[in-house]
Amino acid sequence: MFKEQIRSYAPVNEQERSDKKHIYHYIEQFPYNILHRENTLAHITSSGFIMNKDLTKILVIYHRIYQAWGWTGGHADGDEDLLEIALKEAKEETGLKNIRPLSKKIMAMDILPVWGHRKKDRYISAHLHLNAAYVLIADESEPLQANKEETDGAKWIDVSEIGHHSSEPELVYVYEKLIKAAQIFDPNKEHTAGTKKVAKKTSAYDAIKNAAIPIAIHETKSAYYKAILVKEIVVRGGGGIKGTSSSIVRQIMKHKKK
Repeated sequence: MFKEQIRSYAPVNEQERSDKKHIYHYIEQFPYNILHRENTLAHITSSGFIMNKDLTKILVIYHRIYQAWGWTGGHADGDEDLLEIALKEAKEETGLKNIRPLSKKIMAMDILPVWGHRKKDRYISAHLHLNAAYVLIADESEPLQANKEETDGAKWIDVSEIGHHSSEPELVYVYEKLIKAAQIFDPNKEHTAGTKKVAKKTSAYDAIKNAAIPIAIHETKSAYYKAILVKEIVVRGGGGIKGTSSSIVRQIMKHKKK
């Protein structure tokens, strides 16, 4: 599942195109543990950038390890559903119960360096987070309850203040990408894209009927030549054509008799 979520993401700039390519390289190199922290070089993570419904405010938490205000998120730890990871971590780290994704699709992709640090009396060497980010929507009137084990508070800030609250320039860059992505996001286009995908699924007969040479197929009496014509359409991209040439010919003849 996580491979498809990453594969379907359309990078917005050169940095993301490069990072997506390298993330795939890591996945191919370490298919057995890329979702686990036991891969001490690089592993998959998922983050949630929480905004209010008007997209004018951001919910940030204070990370004890990094000593900085920032987004929510966490390690995959074997879970392949990146969106569910982002939602789970957001709820755990803020205490909010009603959080939904602005889009179910990834909205930013980055390789993020993590410098060496101590966690629970253990030293964690520097490594890379192969990170997928989602914009999440929450109600700013809902009470907050930060996770005291990992954070020292949570608060809503204006979108224009993110650069003043974060001491991590590389993350401010990502936050600004997400703010822009959220502001230009059109849910209607996402819905339409899904509808178009479904509309492509059609019967072999309908696909051929609307293809480049339907008259020739219908008029020729030779099954052999029908098969050749069918192959031509398949090569040219005949939509949702499925099956062997002979089976498609039988479908044509069946509909022709009707």
